[in-house]
Amino acid sequence: MSRRLLGVLILAGVLTGHWPGAALALFPESIEQQRGDYLAAKRAIKAGKHSEFNKLYEKLDGYILQNYLEYEYLKRGIGVVPPETLKAFIDQNQHTPLAEYLRRKWLRYLARRGEWKTFMDEYGNINADARLTCYRLGYLMETSQNQAPLMVEAEALWLTYKRLPSNCNAVFKAWREAGHMSRDLIWARIKLAMERGRLSLASSISNYLPVKDRVWVKRWKAMYRRPDRELENISYPIETPVARMIIKHGVVRLAYRDPEAAMQRWQQLKQEYQFFGEDENYVLHTVGILAAKHHLPSALEWLSAVSAEADDETLRVWRVKAALRQGDWGLAKQFRAALTEEEQQSAQWRYWRARILEENDDTRVAKRLFTQLAQERNYYGFLAADKLGRDYSMQHVSIEASPEEVSAMLARPGIQVAQELYEIGEIVPARRQWSWILRQMNNRELQVAAVIARHWGWYDRAIFTVNKSDHLDDLDLRFPVLYRDMVEANAAKTGLDTGWIYGVMRQESAFVADARSSAGALGLMQLMPKTGRQTGRRLKLNIRSKASILKVENNVLLGTSYLKRVLDRNQGHQALATASYNAGPHRVKGWLPEGKTLPADIWVETIPFNETRHYVKNVFGYTAIYDLRLDGELTRLSERMPEVVPRD
Repeated sequence: MSRRLLGVLILAGVLTGHWPGAALALFPESIEQQRGDYLAAKRAIKAGKHSEFNKLYEKLDGYILQNYLEYEYLKRGIGVVPPETLKAFIDQNQHTPLAEYLRRKWLRYLARRGEWKTFMDEYGNINADARLTCYRLGYLMETSQNQAPLMVEAEALWLTYKRLPSNCNAVFKAWREAGHMSRDLIWARIKLAMERGRLSLASSISNYLPVKDRVWVKRWKAMYRRPDRELENISYPIETPVARMIIKHGVVRLAYRDPEAAMQRWQQLKQEYQFFGEDENYVLHTVGILAAKHHLPSALEWLSAVSAEADDETLRVWRVKAALRQGDWGLAKQFRAALTEEEQQSAQWRYWRARILEENDDTRVAKRLFTQLAQERNYYGFLAADKLGRDYSMQHVSIEASPEEVSAMLARPGIQVAQELYEIGEIVPARRQWSWILRQMNNRELQVAAVIARHWGWYDRAIFTVNKSDHLDDLDLRFPVLYRDMVEANAAKTGLDTGWIYGVMRQESAFVADARSSAGALGLMQLMPKTGRQTGRRLKLNIRSKASILKVENNVLLGTSYLKRVLDRNQGHQALATASYNAGPHRVKGWLPEGKTLPADIWVETIPFNETRHYVKNVFGYTAIYDLRLDGELTRLSERMPEVVPRD
């Protein structure tokens, strides 16, 4: 035990009535015993069993994770631990995220206590969150002679659609009293909140408005909830910018459901009321893009009439996509030419340049472009290779790490901590520790670290790490073949091909077995709990909890069974099934063309959801890589992506 922490424990013992044991371990424990004692010590401190914790801590002198136990103790005693002890811990643990965790807790304590000198000394060493930022700004607004930069910071903090911590209210009060909270800035934040559907926040912000102006926020909220009714019954003057903003918002809200009805209503409103050119441009732009995502022919007319801003990438891209969807290759060529030079050089838009030229009978240049693109290992490169009937270019290059490089990496304390956390099953802290230490690495060090993670069997961190480097050609690292017997057994059971299952799994979780998405999806195949339970019932598998869904063998079984189900619902069309797996079968049904078949590459390119569109492209790119890694026969993307037929 360090003398520093021994003093802390004695001090804490005086205050809590618990005393550390006196004897230190005389002989080093085995690593298995140390690991058991470490986990027992964590349980003891969380249960408030200080005496038991102290005894276990003493036995772990020199154990690589002893600092993690020290952190657990210190964070519970920030109010009684001497500042020099906290500083010493922070200084000595820069190789772990614990230093920042403890400093954040300490800074919040110092701010609440009004110990501003220490707070300001420590603040400069941290990437502050909004709460700490507001503590700092509030203090400086009371004490600093130079107020101008503080007012600029306050404005930047103010302009967000997020609800800020309550301690920021004092900052905004001082900012307002200094004359910087203008009416326009209040409405700007209300607009940000309303556009994100944060109605409660908009109401809170409206308290900064004069009482007579707050009625406009109520009108805006009513417009958000029932745009059709409110647009039919406008009972207030619309000469002000706020009124016009509310009406435009209502038109856009209506357009999410029915862009053509929204545009028709807008034309009627223009006849009844006076709007400006900027209002017209906003509606054409926003409703036009929504119409393009609804795959409506009218989108082309509306988007063509928009006055584009130089930084409006969304407009530039959806103009091209709308033209592709409607089969207007001449207009597609015109809109593609309006993309920025950087956009035009991407694989995506080089492919579509070739496709547009091909459709416009310029096959010679199209073939040259396809030939160049076919040398790349990505979704568009594989599509280009299919156009030419050429082999896919995989360009695999292994990362080789010398014994000296490996030894130097393993000697880093931060790496040792991550390894031990991983070995004892503390996976989430291990990932955080790993990510922390990667921040200090250059490209070569990232490559070596990825090799080491793979050697440990920590495949998801190997993928994560090598993807942060500039070496993306080691397919063994980036696309490991894991759970092969399990995947192949389920492929045989469902009739699915193994490469596609791997493509979905790699995209869904990158082999993070305990992955949990923000939406609640679980495991390797990222199943929603409801889907997991429903699929389990069909399979007569007892799935009662999220833990059951996370279990690897259950997750692969449920995931492949559900993938088979969406494939059958889409008549064996893998592109539609892949999109259905991500976005849901009902949405995909609404994205089918009307009246005529559509090339699958255009269908994928015009999927309305950014996430699903990227998802499908990645899955097919990964599937092709796994086809070859599994030593199986390659199924070309063109075979997986037949034409998309119209909806029934």
